[in-house]
Parts: sequence; C-alpha cells; structure tokens
Amino acid sequence: MTIATQKTVTTFSINKENWEVKKAKLKEKFPHLTEPDLEFEEGKVEELLGKIHAKIGNTIGKTKDGLHKFIESL
Repeated sequence: MTIATQKTVTTFSINKENWEVKKAKLKEKFPHLTEPDLEFEEGKVEELLGKIHAKIGNTIGKTKDGLHKFIESL
C-alpha cells in the first residue's frame, strides 16, 4: 500500500498592473510602509516580499506563505 502525501504550493503572481492596486491597499492598512518598501521590480518579487514581511510579518503571520495569502486576498 502506498500513501501519497500532498504538499500545498501557493501560486503567487505579481505583475506591475496588479501590484499598483495591492500596493495602495497595503499602504492603506499599513501606513508605515514606505515607497522603497513597496517598489516593484521585474524579477525581484521575492526581495519585495522580504521587505514587506520584515515590516509587517508579525501582524499578518510568521511565514512568507501567510504573506502571500494575505496579499492575494487584497
């Protein structure tokens, strides 16, 4: 008998167009986030998320997966 385990993978896509809306909502909820914290650069999404997580991680969850889910919900 084989038991398969399933790993949940969060798909997270940010692009310039959807980021502007999410950025505005983040700034509304967390006014201490600065423009440099929220600056979008193609190919540097993980770096962007790291900056955000460093500033609000304790508020929304300890993991980056929690941050991904939170931003997707905006």
